[in-house]
Amino acid sequence: MSGKYTRVGSKKGPLVIGGALAKIEQDPTFVYVPMYRVAGPEGEVVEWLKENHPDEAKTALKGAYTKASLKKKDVMESFDKEVESASKERQEITTYRNEMKQVNLMVLVKLLQLYNENKKNTPEEEREKKSVKTLKDKLMEIKKEKKFLDVTNMTEKGTEAKKVSLTKGSFKRHLSQDKKDMFYHVIYNGESKDCIKGLTNFMVLYGTFTEDQMTFVIDAVSAGKMVNLNKTKSPTRSPLVSPKRAKSSRKKAPVQEDNDLDELLDALPTN
Repeated sequence: MSGKYTRVGSKKGPLVIGGALAKIEQDPTFVYVPMYRVAGPEGEVVEWLKENHPDEAKTALKGAYTKASLKKKDVMESFDKEVESASKERQEITTYRNEMKQVNLMVLVKLLQLYNENKKNTPEEEREKKSVKTLKDKLMEIKKEKKFLDVTNMTEKGTEAKKVSLTKGSFKRHLSQDKKDMFYHVIYNGESKDCIKGLTNFMVLYGTFTEDQMTFVIDAVSAGKMVNLNKTKSPTRSPLVSPKRAKSSRKKAPVQEDNDLDELLDALPTN
């Protein structure tokens, strides 16, 4: 950019030609050297020229703007042209930046309009799908898919729960023994040391269990009994179906994991 100079010598920093007259008035020894775009007290500038451009030092100083040289008509004319050129360039840059701000603002407005139009034209059903789902919503979807939510290792944030396909003969237990009930689709591995913690985290995240109800469920599972919850009844009123079953000698059928629910459940609040 024209009109910019670098101060050399004991002090460093940028300078502009527009402030040259004031600077020279303040310090009569101050010089501006257009040839190399440097400025500073005369002694320091001479030293810099000798060190960096020894062969051109004299030539550079002849064209320098100093208190004495600016009294010459031709030097003053050259100085004024540079000041005018620098001023014009700054105005052009300012104008360009303002125009770009306007363009960016128009682009943002247009994008906002497109977003609002798209949102307006999106069916309500579609918008609901895009909204954050609660654990209850996800469990309803899992039931519709005729799959199961394995909460054996569920964390406080809802991670590590798995949506799975349950094969016949699986050793996993259900929270409800009624196949039509929502909690039938919540399963856990009663032989896992982590299942109590996983079940507790599930009930906290599900959000409708009281402390007494949660204690009832955990006590029953700890005792090796199956729990028969019903989403339309209080868990404490639901009967225990049977005592702990004897370990089967049958080969345990594998549970086929469909996909990890970590991302979906991670967003759920914790108590």
